[in-house]
Amino acid sequence: MMMTDEEIVAGLIASDARVIQEFFFVRCRPALSYIGQYFCHDRFTPEELIGEFYEFLAADDWRKLRIFRFTCSLNSYITIIASRYFQHKREKELLPLDDNIAVVKGLQDDSRSDTFVMEDLHKIMNRLQPFDRFLIQRILIDGEKPGDILDEAKAFMEKDKTLNTEAQNKAQFAGYVYTRYNRVKKNLQKQMVAIGYGQ
Repeated sequence: MMMTDEEIVAGLIASDARVIQEFFFVRCRPALSYIGQYFCHDRFTPEELIGEFYEFLAADDWRKLRIFRFTCSLNSYITIIASRYFQHKREKELLPLDDNIAVVKGLQDDSRSDTFVMEDLHKIMNRLQPFDRFLIQRILIDGEKPGDILDEAKAFMEKDKTLNTEAQNKAQFAGYVYTRYNRVKKNLQKQMVAIGYGQ
């Protein structure tokens, strides 16, 4: 049975190795890899980026998780924190964390600016078409594989008569979903740059 966000947070704070592995390196791997490599230009492996972000989030006795109020999904919250963390990493010329304690302390203490990052993320998501927003949420943020959401995607499209794939079978529909997701992900990247991220 899938754990709730509250159960995952409790497990992470308790340093449950199984929860840590599942959450960071399975569930959030697609989003963290994308965000980290987007800001750091493929200079690190996904495992290095995820491991470094895990260490940052676990710092100060998981303070960032302890102040989380579950007003959005945990995946969305982590995506916001990761975007901010890796943007700062890039802006500081990819200095190691221990060479830039002031920046790390600022990231940990300045919870107010998280609100602005969240607002920016909502602005980006709201510019997307509903089906594209669904794909980004389910695949990039929630960490699902395109093949695992085909039934949901089909049901979504049946409700929206403006969408038409012309797919004749499941394989063609899967190809459509995968292609559209990659296209919208590139569009998301452009919109991130347009509001100042990654510049």
